[in-house]
Amino acid sequence: MNRRTFIRSSAALAACITLLVLAGTEFGLAAAESTTIADLSLTLVPLQPGTFTLGNIHAKEGSDEYPPTRVTLAKAAWLGATEVTVGQWRRFTDSTGYRTEAETNHGMFVWIGGPTRFAKRAGLSWRDPGYPQDDTYPVAGISWHDAQKFCAWLTAREKAAGRLPEGYGYTLPTEAQWEYACRAGDTGPDMEKAPGDYAWFAGNSDGHAHPVATKRANAWGFYDMIGNAWEWCLDWYGKYPGGEVTDPKGPASSTAKEVIRPIRENRGNGWNSAGPGHGTSPTNRWSSPDLDLRNNLGFRVALSPAQ
Repeated sequence: MNRRTFIRSSAALAACITLLVLAGTEFGLAAAESTTIADLSLTLVPLQPGTFTLGNIHAKEGSDEYPPTRVTLAKAAWLGATEVTVGQWRRFTDSTGYRTEAETNHGMFVWIGGPTRFAKRAGLSWRDPGYPQDDTYPVAGISWHDAQKFCAWLTAREKAAGRLPEGYGYTLPTEAQWEYACRAGDTGPDMEKAPGDYAWFAGNSDGHAHPVATKRANAWGFYDMIGNAWEWCLDWYGKYPGGEVTDPKGPASSTAKEVIRPIRENRGNGWNSAGPGHGTSPTNRWSSPDLDLRNNLGFRVALSPAQ
């Protein structure tokens, strides 16, 4: 399937969001289309307000996917059509001189398989994640704090250019936004049973990441929501509340009673994830405070109301 790219001016995006905020209706968001920050080739896809079930309806008590929670997303948002690429990250570091935690902390963890799974390798970072790459690959070996620095830079850059509507900024998606986008609503494609059309995973990746958007997009135009690189979310890794909630943001802090582990959430599985099965499921969650710099972990941006 050919890759679909929608190019609109950032000014038009700002106008669409402003219209939505002023109108306070779903019509404004439905009328908004995908937009691209042209000089970064960063495409944003609208995430329409709606209601869906977060979590796994088949999960049992004790699972981190339990209890299923009915979530309403009431606010307009846009998410990156793809994971942030090496080329986009390079523009950020060239502009700011920023050095990642892997660069300043002497390396990152690389997948080696077997019972050991990961091993730390000095000298590796997003510039060399342990496999050949070019600027079209998802950037990897990025910490949550690194990703937030990119988002802050992008917010300041677009605001200075007059392309950012009042009250909005670039950040990481909440876990609820991420899963809603992955499912393309409440159902979405059955990526767990037939991931090969949508995902780079252990069964087809040859042990490394691949250029973004080389598999099929889901129904809403998001690529690589499953596979290629795990993705940081804004939330702390915590238990679902159950019941019905609106615009959840996860536990309030790393010490909240709902926290499973004191680290931010990873979603989406990676190029080394097993599949077909739970390893390619839209509901799969994971995070480890000991492995927050990995060569299968990146991120995508969200344009959301300021937190």
